[in-house]
Amino acid sequence: MLCIGILGENLKEQTMEQIIYFVKQYADNYVCFCGTKKEKEFEQAYQNAQNTENSLFLVPIYAKTIKYCKSRNLSFSIFLYLGNTKNDENTKEDIAYLSKHTILVVNTDDRRVFPLKLKTGNKLITCGLNHRASVTLSSYLEPMAYEKGKIQCCIQREIPTVSGNIFEPQEFSLLLEQGQKSVSGALAAITALIAADVEFGDI
Repeated sequence: MLCIGILGENLKEQTMEQIIYFVKQYADNYVCFCGTKKEKEFEQAYQNAQNTENSLFLVPIYAKTIKYCKSRNLSFSIFLYLGNTKNDENTKEDIAYLSKHTILVVNTDDRRVFPLKLKTGNKLITCGLNHRASVTLSSYLEPMAYEKGKIQCCIQREIPTVSGNIFEPQEFSLLLEQGQKSVSGALAAITALIAADVEFGDI
């Protein structure tokens, strides 16, 4: 089981939706489970993820889900920082504790993303429309009527994965979920899945 923590106001939900969509479209060997604020539902999703081969357990970050993770001694394989948070400093410390030896994905499109010191074993990946980001776009075709949008994703430098492999710089096209217009959320989802060893470039 790979646990993916996701923090970032509106982008949090959009990114989770995009991860689930891309997994269904391009990585059918993975199965996604989503934690929630309700502890019974969180526990059920967590148990399902633990008992399923090649599972991704998606955790939207709230005060309650952080508490659930700590009580289960659960740490994140991948953690996404996507936007501003109203959490206080104590919550930030909790997140840092849960993110040891983690691949950190940071959205460069939002300057309000709070800074977090990298710890030993952490690896940083940036994503966004900023041309300096490791994962960005070279083109975007907006959806027309009932058609899907299309993005040309550009990997500008080597990306480390949880298995210790390297995803090489390259470009590839992906269709977005119908009605999905959040390019930043799509890039965050793609980056997380690359870090989880999904080989988009081989499609």
